[in-house]
Amino acid sequence: MEKSFTFRFYNVSRDNAAKPPMVDVLRAAAKEKDRQKREQKLAEDLTIRLEELQNDGPDAVIGEFLRCQDTNLPSELDGAQRKSLTAKKLAHSVVFRLNHKLGVIGIQHDPRIVSLGRILEYLHTYDARAFYEVAPRLDPKAWQKFKKGSVRKLSLRIASPDSMNDLGGGDSAASTGIRTIAKAYDAPSIGIELSMGHRKGFLSEAVTDFADKLTKALGPTARLDKLTAVTVVNDTSEELDLIEERQVLRDTLAIDDRDPIKNYKVKIGYLSKEMKRIIG
Repeated sequence: MEKSFTFRFYNVSRDNAAKPPMVDVLRAAAKEKDRQKREQKLAEDLTIRLEELQNDGPDAVIGEFLRCQDTNLPSELDGAQRKSLTAKKLAHSVVFRLNHKLGVIGIQHDPRIVSLGRILEYLHTYDARAFYEVAPRLDPKAWQKFKKGSVRKLSLRIASPDSMNDLGGGDSAASTGIRTIAKAYDAPSIGIELSMGHRKGFLSEAVTDFADKLTKALGPTARLDKLTAVTVVNDTSEELDLIEERQVLRDTLAIDDRDPIKNYKVKIGYLSKEMKRIIG
């Protein structure tokens, strides 16, 4: 069977050297030989565990997280007969690769299974000091055009907006408003568009500082999933994707219908090879 996969890349950093490196916390979790004991319940009906962790050369580790499903289980079919599922739990998988020397993580993008934000929560259960800043890798050329030009539209989408940091200064009201809306309506994701519409002119220059803070200061669990702008440079309008497209991988991989070990090797083999090629 062939299936399409997406892999995204993020910079990972610590704001304090006293905080443990992410790779150390992953290795601490992996020391538990009984994988069931690695399971952590992060929310109602949301339990995940670190399933695999191996070195991938001297500067990186590769691995797999599972979402453990033990409620709302489907039935199984035995010919014409439908019966209760015999398995106690189902396992849903995402793979990742962390280059701990460069501070870059690549992850299979499927937030319905396990998001990067949930992985960060998981690591925090192993070490209370384990808070990390993550930000999508940005296209420097697009960012230069964005700052040089005059902005007519800015579109963004934030995952886990209820946990985003206060952006401070003139942007404090915006971050407070986003958190308030997310909490009021239990919104796991919020999209916002600032636009001149059909009017002439441009958005305030402050919008570039706002966008810059979104990429650097959202906090340990909130995540910027989209950031695009329509900018006018030298009387030419251009739509810019400020999240670096060349560092988002999309491909169709041949996976097995029933062999999770083989599928792990297929997915992680692809991610490792391509990440080494474009990042290191």
